[in-house]
Amino acid sequence: MTLLKTTVLLNVLGFGLIALAVRAEPVVTNAAPSLLSNGDFETDRNGDGVPVGWLKENTTNACCMAEDGNHFLRLHTTEPGKMVMLYRAVTLPVDVKALELTFRARWQDIKAGKESWFDGRIMLNFKDADQKVVKPAPPPPTFRGSQQEWQARSLMFLVPEGARTLEIMPTLFQAASGTLDFDDIRLTPISPDVVQAQTLARAAKMRAKVRREPGQNLLDNGDFERLKDDVPVGWLKDNGENLSCQVEDGNHFLRLHITEPGKMVQVYRTIPLAEEDKALELTFRVRNEGIKVGAQPWFDGRIMMNFIGVDNMKLPGAPAPYFRGTSKDWRTVTNRFVVPEGAVTLEFMPSLFMAAAGTLDLDDLRLTSLGAADAEAMAAAKAAVAKQAAERSALVAKDAALPPITPEIKVLSNRFVTVSGGKEVWLQGLSCDSMQWGPGESILWSIRVALNEWHANAIRLAVKDSFWFGRPEGTENGGSSDAYRETVDQAVKLCAGKGVWLVLDLHRFGAPKPEHVAFWKDAAARYKNNPAVLFELFNEPHGISWQVWRDGGNLKGPNNTNTDVNVVENNEKTVGEVSTGMQALVDAVRSTGASNVVLAGGLDWSYNLSGVLNGYALHEPGGNGIGYVWHNYPWKIGWQANGLVVAEQYPIIMTEVGNIRKWEDFSFIGEKERRPLEGWPEDMLGCIQKYRLNWTGFSFHPRCGPMVISDWDYTPTPYWGVYVKDALAGKTFEMKKIR
Repeated sequence: MTLLKTTVLLNVLGFGLIALAVRAEPVVTNAAPSLLSNGDFETDRNGDGVPVGWLKENTTNACCMAEDGNHFLRLHTTEPGKMVMLYRAVTLPVDVKALELTFRARWQDIKAGKESWFDGRIMLNFKDADQKVVKPAPPPPTFRGSQQEWQARSLMFLVPEGARTLEIMPTLFQAASGTLDFDDIRLTPISPDVVQAQTLARAAKMRAKVRREPGQNLLDNGDFERLKDDVPVGWLKDNGENLSCQVEDGNHFLRLHITEPGKMVQVYRTIPLAEEDKALELTFRVRNEGIKVGAQPWFDGRIMMNFIGVDNMKLPGAPAPYFRGTSKDWRTVTNRFVVPEGAVTLEFMPSLFMAAAGTLDLDDLRLTSLGAADAEAMAAAKAAVAKQAAERSALVAKDAALPPITPEIKVLSNRFVTVSGGKEVWLQGLSCDSMQWGPGESILWSIRVALNEWHANAIRLAVKDSFWFGRPEGTENGGSSDAYRETVDQAVKLCAGKGVWLVLDLHRFGAPKPEHVAFWKDAAARYKNNPAVLFELFNEPHGISWQVWRDGGNLKGPNNTNTDVNVVENNEKTVGEVSTGMQALVDAVRSTGASNVVLAGGLDWSYNLSGVLNGYALHEPGGNGIGYVWHNYPWKIGWQANGLVVAEQYPIIMTEVGNIRKWEDFSFIGEKERRPLEGWPEDMLGCIQKYRLNWTGFSFHPRCGPMVISDWDYTPTPYWGVYVKDALAGKTFEMKKIR
């Protein structure tokens, strides 16, 4: 059969390209066998005029008709808004990557219903082996008005990963009226290259129509100085509480502000892309204040950018610059990124993306086009990064496959010693961070570098129970946690194969809760009696009394008082009504049969351990013992009373210890707590060495302060990292002054 075709091309986020073919010249039907049986409606098993596989019987709304001996399917609306639908499910061969749906159709007086999409259409859905929907769905061919003559159509689309079934549903979808006829419906496998080529061709044609001036700022009025009624033209319709144009010293800028936790605050711009836009450069000035992450780790301040292909389908987007916390001074940021093939538009969306709180100021936004040479250089750099990542992954896998050799340790007096032989173990290492706010950034490679190049024999790995259980913050239900747990497993194997120890830190603040008991029952069971794993029960307790710290209780009751010295140190408040206490976490671990050493931080964000000597020491119900966690930074004083006196009787590990670059970097510390930074690293490391305190320097991440490293080349920071690396290499420091 010869068909008359038209072509409409689509691109879909994450899966590539979809094409609705509607071309004006005759083409030959795909000769491959159709996956859809009886698509010509000629097979009638019982001689009753009902096509096999399509109808159970002919009705007023759906029936099989015949003209000149040819059978076809008719859908007809007898009641405005009534759904008229037929359903076929086609099992897809596992090797099929793309499909072509061809058919003939004609229609009469199809009027849209209450919604614009209430019309005639062929609805299409992919499903996986468990009958769950797999996205993206192919775009539905639609029909409105009247088309008296038969019209041939073809729809080409990729099969998304995991799809095993395609649902085909010819429909009058709640239309107000109409009749829709179908014939010769075929579903045949095709090459995905055909879809790719057609999509890129249409995208190129659209981009060729866009004109550029040399050096043009694609974000018109990006300095917000062109105003109408005090509102920047092209950006806002009016000023409000959440979105406004502000002015300082005659300079105008854009302000986004959260008035309701979790509220979306966003400005939306679209930029058509030209043929020469092979890459783009975004520069802007920014400052932010009090931006707190919302229910998901990516709910913060950010400039979201999405590349859009033909027919409004998303492609993989540009990296989103993001902002958290407070940075009161204006700073300039530059981002460069390649424009993907098939993109015709860039969505540009400065946002407070469902953040819990915060203010984001932006100014001098400038987006400029980069040519082919820049794009090629960026692509080459990206390829080099990918190659490096693959090489690093192979080395990590090799080390993780080494047989475990870490000896089991226990508490003996105020030291850690090996269970076999009683040899003292002095834990000295690094705190590898990022899994407390997401899936981890270079976490396994960082551990490998810490062990192989920085000579650490201990790694502190911070994790969060919500990610461990695969649920977003503040919810009970979630998705898979397999990848998150696998990363922790690999970290454990890296340490075990090198004969060193990993401190698994539950990175929470405030007071232990029932959900933290659940975490330790699960995590302790997973790493039960693994010699390489120690359990740090709770990152930084604060805002509670020693009685509640140990035994739990009503957080708002008379037995709970705030004993913290610096109450502004952490802006996370102790929330909830009841705490389980730290002893419940110890008991949770031991209930699994795990004998691993457990570690417990004191009050005042794990700085004050004095209660341990005043009747609040934890009870060991049977295991390798309990050590205590001490966190120390330059704003902390009273080393002797808060930690060193306890170190005389119990093993102490400083899982967080670090010096800062300057006080302005830690503006939340009040003026009264700010003391001279000079000499602090030497005195602190001298103290650690003098008292043989166990420690992991904070933080082996270039954006988690105070930083041990300044970049992902693991360059030591001059104010802390160089001292840490020297100490781990064996250099001796003298404590000249105790704070």
